Amino acid sequence: MKKWLIESEESLCKAMEALKSGEIPKENLYKLAPLFYSEKQKTNNESLIQEMCDVNDQQIEHDCSCDPDSIKRYKFNYVSSYLYCYVVAGKIDDFKYDNVMDYVNSNMDLFSD
Repeated sequence: MKKWLIESEESLCKAMEALKSGEIPKENLYKLAPLFYSEKQKTNNESLIQEMCDVNDQQIEHDCSCDPDSIKRYKFNYVSSYLYCYVVAGKIDDFKYDNVMDYVNSNMDLFSD
């Protein structure tokens, strides 16, 4: 599980660095997850990346329909979206994703600015 934590921390750090340009609203940080995933995995499969984008958008939309304030949890949304790219790519299943997300969430501060 430690490798997932390290990868999540590194990816979030890159995403937070991208925020500094001011071009991306922090609420949209999760949209970078498929791009950083594809960079890390060295894939340029456009249809897979688009599917990741679509799935992440749907998940955020669903979360916001249940709790409009969930969009403000941009760090959590980013890490969740990043890790879910592994599910979309077929590298892990939902059960493994849930376990990884629980571990990462327990060991990272995803709810502070």
